Amino acid sequence: MALSFQALTVQANGILDRIITDVEVCAGYDPANPPNPLPIRLPTKALWDTGASKSVLSEDFVKALGVSPVGTIQVHHGDGTSVRNTYLVNLYLPNKVGIVGVLATEFPASHTQFAVLIGMDVIHLGDLSITNVAGRTCMSFRTPSCECIDYVVQANKLKYAGISRNDPCPCGSGEKFKRCHGR
Repeated sequence: MALSFQALTVQANGILDRIITDVEVCAGYDPANPPNPLPIRLPTKALWDTGASKSVLSEDFVKALGVSPVGTIQVHHGDGTSVRNTYLVNLYLPNKVGIVGVLATEFPASHTQFAVLIGMDVIHLGDLSITNVAGRTCMSFRTPSCECIDYVVQANKLKYAGISRNDPCPCGSGEKFKRCHGR
């Protein structure tokens, strides 16, 4: 669950082959009714993975965080399937983007570049775009989702800019633009 409209943008020099951002993780709680004292937020790095259905924490990170499992789930991975513990956590991403109540699983290996994997359970809460322009990678995420981002519509607007509805369609169909690509 997202707290309110929030957004983050991360830019890097070069064309990246993976998106890794900062993240702080704590035991899950409802911000509308916070415990006293608040759980400690532990900072680490997170890999954004659209191929993962759930968010995941490394076992070593879970131990450092000191959270207790809230259940188990069968997890499918490259080595087959296994039953793994689940943990209820809150994620705090760059620009104070907070994702509350994430049911994360765990993975056994400690990874040197990241301890959290952000899966589609978080990504589907908003809009994600990745662009690569002029040798720079830019990843932007907003939650909640507020509109359909359609690059085809944007391209067509640029392609047909300045064409009147009653002009012949530039595609060569012989139809007026308004009855063809101008719909």
